[in-house]
Amino acid sequence: MKKIIIATLVATLLGCTSASPKQYYRPAGAEQQVEVYGRFDQISFEHQVLINGSVVVNGQLSYNYDEGHFSGEYDGMTVTSDCKWKMKKDLICLVKINNEMAATLTF
Repeated sequence: MKKIIIATLVATLLGCTSASPKQYYRPAGAEQQVEVYGRFDQISFEHQVLINGSVVVNGQLSYNYDEGHFSGEYDGMTVTSDCKWKMKKDLICLVKINNEMAATLTF
């Protein structure tokens, strides 16, 4: 019985992380496109942006549903993610690579 309760609790916690659909973007001057997507943990409010599977932006949003601005680096390029809430329900993050719009992540 104890194992069932623990397994249920772990499954509940793991199910609270949502991922945005993958999007593709080719930075200016680059030969190859990159795969951009994100994750958002609904319990810790942690937000991540991944490019080609590597976490390049990592930060925690406010529990007050304030907007958030995060930055990181990928392959020598600056990556920013500007997040805002839509009716305290949907999270939308605009990702830019070297100040060029690269993706719109929705959670």
